[in-house]
Amino acid sequence: MANKITASITFHFKGEIFTPSLELNLDEVMQRYNGLPPLHETLATGNNIDSYSYQYEILLGEDIQFSDAEGDAVSFLNDGQFNQIGYEHFWFQKNILNHLQKIMITELDIDEIEQHPKIIQAMLAAFEYGRDYR
Repeated sequence: MANKITASITFHFKGEIFTPSLELNLDEVMQRYNGLPPLHETLATGNNIDSYSYQYEILLGEDIQFSDAEGDAVSFLNDGQFNQIGYEHFWFQKNILNHLQKIMITELDIDEIEQHPKIIQAMLAAFEYGRDYR
């Protein structure tokens, strides 16, 4: 199942109510940007709101509301607020574990990684050491 969420903002401009919204495929966005991009800008761009307009300035001053979460994103949505930092951390950890699982299958011939928590911990520690060592 895809991880998706809808982001929207409601604001008034020249006597009209605007509600730009955008469905985000979080897997695609996270892979493309290596994290979540600035969502106000993404909403504006996705709804053809020029970044040099007064309408854009008003949009920047409003809070983003989130809805219609799917997949893993459901766990990070609460009362219209999306825990972006928590989701990013979860997504990166899940991505790392997927790569480690492939290594365990090809290099150690272990198919069910859940049965080997000590190996997972050791591989995660080695990964983090390598990442921090740079």
